[in-house]
Amino acid sequence: MKKWCLVFFSAVLVMMSFLPAASTFASETKRINVIILFKKHVDEKAVEQLQGKVYQRFDVIPALSANVPLASMDLLRQLPGVEYIQQDETVTIDGQVVGWGITKTKATGMHVRGVTGKGVKIAILDTGIDTNHPDLHVSGGACMLSYCPNAYNDDNGHGTHVAGIIAAKNNHIGVLGVAPEASIYAVKVLDRFGEGTISTVLAGIEWAIQNHMDIINLSFAASEGSPVLKEAIDKAYQKGILVVAAAGNNGNEKGTGDTVEYPAKYDSAIAVAAINNQNVRVAYSATGPAVEVAAPGENIYSTVPVACDLDGNPDGYTWMAGTSMAAPFVSGILALYKQQYPNKTNVELRQMLRANAMDLGTPGKDDWYGYGLVQAEQNKPLQLKVKLQSNAAGVVNFSVTPLADSIQGYNVYRDGKQIKKLQSSSSFTDYVLKGTYRYQFSSVYSDGTESALSNPITVTLSEPDYKDLTNGIWYTPHIVYLFSKGIVTGYNNGTIKPNDFVTRAEAVTMLGRALHLDSTKRSTVFKDVGSANSASGYIQSAYERGLVNGFPDGTFRPQQPITRAETAMLLAKAYQLPSASSITFKDVTDKVTGHAEIYKMAAANITKGYPDGTFRPYQLVKRLELFVFIARAENDIFK
Repeated sequence: MKKWCLVFFSAVLVMMSFLPAASTFASETKRINVIILFKKHVDEKAVEQLQGKVYQRFDVIPALSANVPLASMDLLRQLPGVEYIQQDETVTIDGQVVGWGITKTKATGMHVRGVTGKGVKIAILDTGIDTNHPDLHVSGGACMLSYCPNAYNDDNGHGTHVAGIIAAKNNHIGVLGVAPEASIYAVKVLDRFGEGTISTVLAGIEWAIQNHMDIINLSFAASEGSPVLKEAIDKAYQKGILVVAAAGNNGNEKGTGDTVEYPAKYDSAIAVAAINNQNVRVAYSATGPAVEVAAPGENIYSTVPVACDLDGNPDGYTWMAGTSMAAPFVSGILALYKQQYPNKTNVELRQMLRANAMDLGTPGKDDWYGYGLVQAEQNKPLQLKVKLQSNAAGVVNFSVTPLADSIQGYNVYRDGKQIKKLQSSSSFTDYVLKGTYRYQFSSVYSDGTESALSNPITVTLSEPDYKDLTNGIWYTPHIVYLFSKGIVTGYNNGTIKPNDFVTRAEAVTMLGRALHLDSTKRSTVFKDVGSANSASGYIQSAYERGLVNGFPDGTFRPQQPITRAETAMLLAKAYQLPSASSITFKDVTDKVTGHAEIYKMAAANITKGYPDGTFRPYQLVKRLELFVFIARAENDIFK
């Protein structure tokens, strides 16, 4: 290594001896901006010795951008460590031809399943993004230009339009993005005129790699290739990043020739062509072997900064067209894939993109559409037989029969939202409140992919109807289950009062119903529970079964709230829970009354205590807690 450095340094000195004086060189020679790619290691000193001014050094690849005298270009190329030198050319956004694409790509079908791109990071290398737009949330970014008075905010409109296609919020205003909950990052590599340089793009790609982006969207093009840019994109792809690029708008009406531009033409990038709402290639969309997929690219309605909204209605939305608009559709769909299959590599996700595409044009891959129109949903068949068995008193029951050996389970959707994942039982039961619901099922194949959804099965239930419950509350199914078993009924005013404390009489009544004890009102052994008490039958039956003993003074204290320790003793006896010794709580010792029963309840997975490792034995119990405890004791599906 030392020997190579000596040779390299000697070569520089020899070449330097043939140069004119520095002052003459600087005053008489034209200077240009270049990108220098080194074979192994960047050598800024050698560039400076040739009167070069280094602007930026790149860490991802051994390269730098610099301003050098035109006369020194040949000498720079002859340096032993230099691989390639090119002028730092201008790149621009594609010419725009002034929002049906979501439907075409079936993105909304994934949204109803809860697949919205959440957790996926997308770097949008463009003119920036309007950080104040109400329909967008920008997670961060950077400006790679030499002058950034407004950081990475968009002063052109193009980048914000691209961002809206990818991730406009699902907030009932404006437009809806393909992946509305994806995390988008504004990497400003183009100025207010939509122009940048290869070095600004390189800096943007480097930022995306260093900040661990999942996807890079490149909605711009250049007619000439750049080995340095290719190496950077290759590096990003090698790091596991998906790179999506607009194929370009230089196609001809006949669709002949190879007109795909750079960087889309590189193998590591996914080149995207544009189609109209009739699934036909738009006349200007580039064609060629590099086209990988097609996406909507004509009359696309999306977000723009109000200052850049020139359509006569300055509301922050407008129409644009081109492969620049098609590329973000693909980035959004890949975000949906990435959320569903976070462990799949970028190569696997890219293959999924191809496999799921709807074939257009000539059968198979072609130069116009590539593998076809990108689709958010899987193209695999359902291969499940689903039948509604019964629906009454809050309980909906289906029989589910797989029709293929390759199916490992199924997912269940209610009103478009996934409620159960990877079920394998031959029956599925749901517990819901009064209402009308649409159920759909999908097959999950052995490779983890999911089929299309089944046709909806509509079910109407007339009860239960509690004013203070909704299906979105986590403990609602527990309460509905107990209702279906006649264990809970609620109050006359139509409420269930889940946050009220439970009295000792109420607790015994619920357990009495669960165990089918004699509820006939009668005299009891407790002096404060007479035959007129509505819970007297259950209390006396519980005493006769050895479930309750009362207090030393001969009272039961029916209206006294029950504690967690007392609840544990009641449940452990009622359900004859086995002994357990492997579970401990830091606030439960052998001095705590009911400690053995507390550990029995924990071992039976009826409770896990609190996150801080405590059980809180003397804390009073709310109705919802008792509902959950009894439901878990009664049915393992709630554990």
